[in-house]
Amino acid sequence: MYPHLRPGYSVRPPTVADIPAISQLIYAFDEYETGEADLYPTEDIQHDWLGLDVARDSWVVVADDGVLCGYATLTFKSSGGRLLADGYVHPRHYNNGIGTTLIELLEARAAEIVRQVPGDTRLVLVNNVVASSNASINLLEKFAYTLTRVYFRMSITLTEPPLAPVWPAHITLRVCDGSPEDIYRVYAATEDSFRDMWAHNPQSYETWKKGHVHEHFDPSLWFLAMDGEQVAGVARCRTTEDNKGWISALGVRRPWRKQGLGKALLYQSFGAFYQRQSTSVGLGVDSQSLTGAQRLYESVGMQVSMRIGRYEKELRPGREL
Repeated sequence: MYPHLRPGYSVRPPTVADIPAISQLIYAFDEYETGEADLYPTEDIQHDWLGLDVARDSWVVVADDGVLCGYATLTFKSSGGRLLADGYVHPRHYNNGIGTTLIELLEARAAEIVRQVPGDTRLVLVNNVVASSNASINLLEKFAYTLTRVYFRMSITLTEPPLAPVWPAHITLRVCDGSPEDIYRVYAATEDSFRDMWAHNPQSYETWKKGHVHEHFDPSLWFLAMDGEQVAGVARCRTTEDNKGWISALGVRRPWRKQGLGKALLYQSFGAFYQRQSTSVGLGVDSQSLTGAQRLYESVGMQVSMRIGRYEKELRPGREL
């Protein structure tokens, strides 16, 4: 059934009981390929499964001794014509055909989805991989994927109290109070800020809320920069399971850009993390950001700690959305 998978392994859909093992698998892969890793929160894995038919759009590879050693998911973003693949193999199980098997499963499922999508929309299969992982890159190139974009993970270690934020005139800071109204304000401002981001896929409020408002949600790390009654910018932050700081989203809406608001939100976030003794802070950014986000992050001392390559394979030519 799986011609490239060596004996001693089996494939099945994941279950909720697999989530801790999936988190550990992702950690082991990142640590091996980059020399550092963050624990992938269990709620993030559950968020990844939102909108998936888990029985058909996700897979785990399990060794005969019960160890979970491979994992992949496929998410269809119909608004952008993109099918997003994500896959991992435990380093101790490299060279056993697991990666090849997962790619073949992803592509077979993607072909099924393509046949079900009417119209003339161009459909593309996307796979993001650690740019330093030669094994991952060689595998994707073998299957005729092409590098189209590079993303950076940037980080900073706070060895001393960060600078206090300097807010532009008329801007005041407010911490999200966790109310439905405030949560919606954060959502709306984030979506508006990110509309300039390449390949951004807008989300409905309900879908976004399911992914970000959960039992570990901490509104005291969500910051709103207010100009009167209008939200000018937002920073949505969280701490990871190993107490590192992560800036999940930082956005400034168009009318308030080029005034230092993004830098102020960064320093506000750094200060909040420092108070919580989360001295390692990270975020992700498009290396070709239209708003020059990378330069902003470098200006406050952040450095590139990981490069992620976006590889694409056209499944059906057509009209680009």
